[in-house]
Amino acid sequence: MYKMRKILLFFTIISGQIIFASECFSEHLKEAIEQNRQRRGLYASISNNKSKSISNKLIFAEKIAHFYSKSLNKKLRPYREAGIPILCLDFIEMSKSPTYRGKQAPPTLMYNEVDSIGAKDLKKTLKEMLNEDRFHHITDFIEEELSNEIKYGPYNCLFKHVLESLGRTSYLTPYYIEHAKSLGLKSPQKLLKNYLKMNISALSFARYLDKKASSLQEKGIGILCRDVPHIPLRLDYEMELSKY
Repeated sequence: MYKMRKILLFFTIISGQIIFASECFSEHLKEAIEQNRQRRGLYASISNNKSKSISNKLIFAEKIAHFYSKSLNKKLRPYREAGIPILCLDFIEMSKSPTYRGKQAPPTLMYNEVDSIGAKDLKKTLKEMLNEDRFHHITDFIEEELSNEIKYGPYNCLFKHVLESLGRTSYLTPYYIEHAKSLGLKSPQKLLKNYLKMNISALSFARYLDKKASSLQEKGIGILCRDVPHIPLRLDYEMELSKY
């Protein structure tokens, strides 16, 4: 930990008085809303408008999340001004989402032939680990869960995306906390735990929307599955920090 503190302090010094001009969480959601608005009509044209309610519900949820992100800006500002990229390293650019391709070959399996996610038990386990501050255990657990390629193949894509987001922020949280401690700042632990709790709650909505999309996905319409970028769960914090 002492070595890590020295490295973090070094990067903070060379970064000077960095102020994160863009609010990463808000910008990410704005990009997501714009992309889904652009694709809404495309999916509607190949689904006889059956996809519209899915697109509208997704965009509405993203708008609510964007409103929430604005409330975080003031709380995050002291950390970002100190060079701590809280909720900046957590996201992947929407431009890295798969390209829109229209209809594709239908999946080999129907939706009801895929293993059940067991969302209720999964959420319970995640909440228990979060309450015990077992952040890296959450990442390990999600990594193991997502290794089931049948369960998280052509279906359950939004659920998978939220899990990946949870896993990445859980992995980063101890680094954010230690970085703040090394600079004498108030621990962001409570703030980050509240954010993670919100994401765990969002799994229910993701499950609901995945179910609605499954009948279209069975026909080779990749709505949701082609609309989110893959989020690697682990990264080199010191290396990423040097970019800021």
